[in-house]
Amino acid sequence: MHFDRFTLSLQAETKDCIMNSKLLKLNEPYNVIYAAGKIGRHIATLLTWADDPDNEGEVIGAHQYPVIDQGEEFPAGTLVEEAELEDCRVVCSYNPENGITGTNIYWLAGIIEYDFRQLEPSGAEYILERLKCLGCQIKLAEEELRDDDGKKVLDENGKPERVTKYDYDGCLYISQTKGNFDKNPENREYIVKSPSHQGLYFESMGTADEIYSDLSYQLSIYKHYLLGGIGDVRFHSDDMMLADVLNRLNANQGIETNFEDML
Repeated sequence: MHFDRFTLSLQAETKDCIMNSKLLKLNEPYNVIYAAGKIGRHIATLLTWADDPDNEGEVIGAHQYPVIDQGEEFPAGTLVEEAELEDCRVVCSYNPENGITGTNIYWLAGIIEYDFRQLEPSGAEYILERLKCLGCQIKLAEEELRDDDGKKVLDENGKPERVTKYDYDGCLYISQTKGNFDKNPENREYIVKSPSHQGLYFESMGTADEIYSDLSYQLSIYKHYLLGGIGDVRFHSDDMMLADVLNRLNANQGIETNFEDML
């Protein structure tokens, strides 16, 4: 459903009460939100409610639904009926200091993790592509620059020089869901997740080959949309499983590791 105007007030009689709705236009700057698998600027909110037939002046069944602008090829004013406003998440918020819409890599990882939990996840590729179309800037992790002796490098103002951190720690939590160690390894299935606070979020479920394929694809998406000249994501785990997968993922990036499965 799309809206060409920002004024709407409807009443529909039902068996027991009158249903009302009203569209509230929001003012710029708009937050960019995640709503039921869609990413867009939150430009309006549709309110719906019913008059309580037993208590005059009281309302029942109040709901709020976001209306978003997904940018570029999508028409502005898309009503997201699948999600109430309280179930949406802000991906990028307006920064009054520099007038741009932006987020940081850790918050974005949390949004992607949240997306994985939905019945119909949109996927990191769509999220990152849509943020790019909407002009959102993603701030990558930084660290203090140090010289060969380990001392902090100071800028012209005497403050520590900071540089973008290009190497990431790909810690994975691995649990086995099907198959025992005394059976064919190819039939074993696992769940693999990473903590969102490390900045890049990975998740997969299935056999070792399926997990390798999923994580390889997710890594390629991050490199393409986010990190450009990223150095490496060094995968590892303390759960002592899927050693071959971890070694292969690292080897593809020129990182030599020799992890071994717990047998």
